[in-house]
Amino acid sequence: MNLTSTNLSKLLLLPQHYCIEEHMDQVEELLMNHPVFSHLCKLEQSIQPVLTSIEENGVVVANEWFTTGLQEKRNQLAHVSNELNQLIGSSSNDVVEERALRKFWSDNDFPQANGFDALRKYKHLHPTFRLMMERKSHQNYLKMWDEKLKQKGAPIMGGISIKGTWQSFASYTGRITARNLPLTSMPIAMRDYIVSQIGQQIVSLDLDNAELRFLAHYAKCDSLAEQFNQGIDVHAETAKLLRGSMAGHGVNDEQARKLAKQFTYSLLYGAGAQTIVKNMQKVSHSITNADVVALIDEFYELYPELQVFLKERASSPKLLTPLGEIEPVAKFTRTQKKNYALQAGVSVAIQLLMTTLAEHGIKIIHVLHDEAWVLLDKGMNLDNLIKQVEGAFKKKMKKHFPGLPTKQILAKAKIGGN
Repeated sequence: MNLTSTNLSKLLLLPQHYCIEEHMDQVEELLMNHPVFSHLCKLEQSIQPVLTSIEENGVVVANEWFTTGLQEKRNQLAHVSNELNQLIGSSSNDVVEERALRKFWSDNDFPQANGFDALRKYKHLHPTFRLMMERKSHQNYLKMWDEKLKQKGAPIMGGISIKGTWQSFASYTGRITARNLPLTSMPIAMRDYIVSQIGQQIVSLDLDNAELRFLAHYAKCDSLAEQFNQGIDVHAETAKLLRGSMAGHGVNDEQARKLAKQFTYSLLYGAGAQTIVKNMQKVSHSITNADVVALIDEFYELYPELQVFLKERASSPKLLTPLGEIEPVAKFTRTQKKNYALQAGVSVAIQLLMTTLAEHGIKIIHVLHDEAWVLLDKGMNLDNLIKQVEGAFKKKMKKHFPGLPTKQILAKAKIGGN
């Protein structure tokens, strides 16, 4: 059994601090004979060579990322620092004197705050608390995606090679992540600075709306599944609902689709109306709680099966795995139980995609929650290759998930440049 990069406790749905080494006989029995765990074990074994290859290959970040790519973030840090200094009456520019800030808080009878939790708690008292939160966020971003990349990476011609130590089942749902560098949390802006050798290209293969496809499948929601099967943009359909219920807010088509997608996934992952309102107000300030409550009602009126399914999952003592129901030893909240079926389904789907790509001799250099990056020759017929891969991948998906809508399930996009 070669599962060196797999967290077996989470694969077996055991408590996080369970000492699995003391019960290896029972563990091996479960992995060999239990219908759910044995299947997951075989799938895990099939991706181990791919994870090893990803670790060996890594990705290359162009030197321009550390100059041009990070300049906006440095500008944001400087702007926030200047705002803070003006509020506390400091003559410094880009550097905030912590002593001066603490004296300002003390002189104004404000509490002292160090970490994010305290700053968040007191942000309503004075703008300095909110600005300090923003400043720390920008600093952490630069520390991770500037300093730590340089520290962990290896300088090569034109950039820095970065490699992760990859592990599957980093969460109970089977998510694959890198441990020494959070490469699966790579900033979107950084993608433009990922480079390959001359004559090669990096292509992302993304599982389009994977969670929604699994939700339609598990909930037996024919109307949502049919939209996927007909190639209809499901978020555009939700945007029509949104524009109907928010006609007075001046939301254009692009904003409506963005809000619709944000709304759908927020609702899907258990956010309440107030949280959804706050998120949507970042796009349109005039959206109210009443608007969102009305939109939720209309959404579930259009797809009643989704609400029934999510309620059933939240109240069930069992988790719905991609291979059947099972009662876990670990404890899960109602929201976690709702999300589990969808996220675990995506984890299995991305593993099936990884094995399909490997069978076609395609080199995978990076993997995310629902996305794999592959390294290809520039001269190859990309559309023909994707068509072959997608056909083989769909066959595997239909075998594991009969009836799951798979039309246009793979979306491709170029990553970075040379």
